Amino acid sequence: MNNIATINFSNATLRLSFVVGTNDKGEPVEKKKTYNNIKKGVQAEALESVSNVIAGLTSNTMSKIELNELQEILSN
Repeated sequence: MNNIATINFSNATLRLSFVVGTNDKGEPVEKKKTYNNIKKGVQAEALESVSNVIAGLTSNTMSKIELNELQEILSN
């Protein structure tokens, strides 16, 4: 009997990085903020738009937008 494995979307998080200052060496110091329960298949443009709105609520400069998806491999 052949088992066929499938990939199942589990969840996704949106992580925004903001530059909040510099360290002793003049290198940027970042703070990250994570938002959970991102829907499967959300478009990159929508994530960018939402991220820009969130960034507009802070005085810090947004340096990076990341989408992290967790998927399970299921054996049938």
